[in-house]
Amino acid sequence: MHILAIHGSPSMKRGKTYLVLERFLKGAEKAGAITEVVFLQKEVIGGCTGCLTCWIKTPGKCFQKDDMTEVIKKLKGADLMILATPVYVDGMTGQCKHFIDRLIPLLDPHYEVRNEHFRHVVREKYCGKIFLVSVCAFYELDNFDPLILHVKRVAKNLNMEYVGEILRPAVYSLGVKKGDSDAIGGAMGAFERAGRELVENGVVSEKTRQKAASEIAPREAYLRALNRYFDAQIQRNSTN
Repeated sequence: MHILAIHGSPSMKRGKTYLVLERFLKGAEKAGAITEVVFLQKEVIGGCTGCLTCWIKTPGKCFQKDDMTEVIKKLKGADLMILATPVYVDGMTGQCKHFIDRLIPLLDPHYEVRNEHFRHVVREKYCGKIFLVSVCAFYELDNFDPLILHVKRVAKNLNMEYVGEILRPAVYSLGVKKGDSDAIGGAMGAFERAGRELVENGVVSEKTRQKAASEIAPREAYLRALNRYFDAQIQRNSTN
């Protein structure tokens, strides 16, 4: 299996999204997958202009000569796409949205009815499955709901199979220095196990998904720690 991970966090390897993705891909590689990561922050990808050139004037090709051409080429050679993004204002990052919008050349402008909905005809075969890896600072798991719905809809429009997600709420609790080490280790192990399960079984078990999202620090303790951190950062910057 060839896995192409589209990493949409502007923090790249410094962020928590990569922390989870890296362990996930490690598990996938142990199960025999070949993995590759595209960091959207490093790519030059312009926003879709809505000109429809890729549908009418140069079918299948965007007029913009940027890095998206190579990313689409990689996507056509992959069996599974991982979309890795932190939650930004209840959704994916702007980098991810640019990427998704620029996938339009993969579709034909003509319409068809699939599963009782109007959809665009797929122009040519490309990666047929998509999996979501996401983190957020908020404590509650339902903060991922809008993002999950969006990615599921993207999958339908692109005629891809949505094969699940691995989520980590209260992600900054992974940075706890003292205490809760067993809980942190359990979550980190679940990220890796999820990658292995997806390659071996085609799905990630509910048990593994729950462990990945499980509590590391109590709600009030996490709230206090977050606020102390930002108070310290504000104070440090106000004196410089």
